[in-house]
Amino acid sequence: MDYRTMFDSEYLGAWDLPRDVTVTIATVKAGQLVGEKGRTAKKPIITFVGKVKGFAANKTNCRTIAAMYGTNTKEWIGKRITLYATTTEFGGKQMDCIRVRPQVPTAAKRAANGGAAAAAPEQPDVEHNVEHNDDADDDADDEQSTDDEQEATP
Repeated sequence: MDYRTMFDSEYLGAWDLPRDVTVTIATVKAGQLVGEKGRTAKKPIITFVGKVKGFAANKTNCRTIAAMYGTNTKEWIGKRITLYATTTEFGGKQMDCIRVRPQVPTAAKRAANGGAAAAAPEQPDVEHNVEHNDDADDDADDEQSTDDEQEATP
């Protein structure tokens, strides 16, 4: 188990995703995060059906979702996306991050026998408390912060 899963946080971190996880968007709300040195940043906070953790989405991930479902966040509700863990370079260092796959997830897969459609299995729930994961290659307001530096305000 990754030690970062043991810290209090209401947001997903890359270490929460052992593999691709397909989720259904439940809500998208404006949020404000407080980062290093008290600096604040506005971010969309996305919650998922049946999941505990929210996802503080950065501009890169929002652009990916918008390319699939449009720029109106109300239209994202009920839509499925696939999240995956990766790394990105920021400030000369490799940082963990979460990305959204740029393809609409398929709701069904063809079964090997006769081509009948079978429902795709749902990925396991992400239940750990982890720090917010921010993609470091976004604009300066999207810097990655540690869980000691970042809290959400209502």
